[in-house]
Amino acid sequence: MKYFLSVILFFINSITYAQCFDVYGNKVDCPTEQDSLVVYNNALKVVNFYDKNPAYRLNRSTELISLSDKQEVYEDMKTAKRMFFVIRKELKSMKPDKFSVGKVKANYKDITYAEYYQEVDEYRFYQRELENQIININAPMPIYDTRIAPFIVNEYKNIDSTDSYFGDMVNIPLYVPVVVKPFALLTATEYSLRRELMHLLPEKIVPIVSVTKPALKRYNGFSEGTPIYVYNRFGSGAFIGVLVGRKFKKVLPSQYKQCAVPIFAQLILEDEKELNALLRIKFGTYYIGLSQ
Repeated sequence: MKYFLSVILFFINSITYAQCFDVYGNKVDCPTEQDSLVVYNNALKVVNFYDKNPAYRLNRSTELISLSDKQEVYEDMKTAKRMFFVIRKELKSMKPDKFSVGKVKANYKDITYAEYYQEVDEYRFYQRELENQIININAPMPIYDTRIAPFIVNEYKNIDSTDSYFGDMVNIPLYVPVVVKPFALLTATEYSLRRELMHLLPEKIVPIVSVTKPALKRYNGFSEGTPIYVYNRFGSGAFIGVLVGRKFKKVLPSQYKQCAVPIFAQLILEDEKELNALLRIKFGTYYIGLSQ
């Protein structure tokens, strides 16, 4: 199954403060790494429940690309929330022998509104699937954040005639775990997969270089020199080495962990041609090359 998610980018101003927007274009507080981690951990549980459950079959996946598509997902969730009580009223009035698609089985136990929807804060809420006639209480309850928009809606059907939820039709907006995983925690493989799932071409990163950070942390092997940091377009910063005299001493692969070097900075460090070009743009003729 293909996944697609368009994530909200951070716009960095001249003093490197970020301004973020929710799916409706309102200015909001930027989601933190912890916010992304909450969405990521929840997405893993929800996706794994349906994709690895033999009772459910995936019927279709819909990629939601445009801004109006994103907004429509949240409006659909609002509608489903309002329809929760309406549908239950109709179910109670149904005659026992009346045929209905998704008709509940005798041993089906319905859920309460609190088990269907829970507000967390001004940005986040828990809500179950859009189709809410039959709802599987065993499925993890998805969390949504209006600052981090899910852009795939999957339709599943319960095809196990022995299951209490047989006939359950599930339409559910999903986050893709690898795309909402905090950037600094991505492995090199996950970074490449993330770009592929987002339909992005291979990236030539042109980050901002800064030497205006506080005094150098005395990592082993970096006890002298001017610390150099790079920032990606999301505003994440990373220490990549020091300028000693007119030469640059970079962080080595064996030092990535102790210096907390994220993937985007590792890719820069491992491309010496791009690294040299980047430093020359910043320091001009003062910079003469990498130290041996």
